[in-house]
Amino acid sequence: MIRGDSSDYDLLEKWAKELPKENKEYILSCEIGVREGLGSKIILDNLQPNRHIGIDPYGNLKYQHYDHTGAYTCDYTEEMRTQLLKDMSDYKNFSLFHMKDTDYMNCFATMPDVYDFVHFDGPHMTKDVMTEAVWFANRCRLGSRFVFDDYTKYNMDLISNVLAHYGFKVVQCGNNKICLEKKTP
Repeated sequence: MIRGDSSDYDLLEKWAKELPKENKEYILSCEIGVREGLGSKIILDNLQPNRHIGIDPYGNLKYQHYDHTGAYTCDYTEEMRTQLLKDMSDYKNFSLFHMKDTDYMNCFATMPDVYDFVHFDGPHMTKDVMTEAVWFANRCRLGSRFVFDDYTKYNMDLISNVLAHYGFKVVQCGNNKICLEKKTP
């Protein structure tokens, strides 16, 4: 059974289902911080992208999760990754990149990919989320959507203000997730 560790999954479903798709022959989606896979499953089931990328290093890494805490280790085991791959095996358009977000951004910095839907559910420190958001904002198009999980745990106002310079506006907020859409070029 694919589980999640958050809330507002109904909003994630709605935002994926309602993504503007006109003039888009190829839809690419991404989730940073896949864990057990519920977010990716919801995106795949409701957006039906041509390709969905999951990014997660697993391996019980010790790192600082939030702005005002020290480093600690979460239970992101290799067994969890193995189970995720079994659970997602029916989704032929799902690819797991078993690496940190920073490694992914470095490896694919020169690729011409355009992302239409990104779920930010990895590191929850403002500087990390900001780095991810700007990286993906430079690789999206009009109508692309960004969903941020646990947005109350970091400085989402700062991130929203920076994304406004890329044409993003808040679509809707839940208790735990917020959706922004690229409204202007």
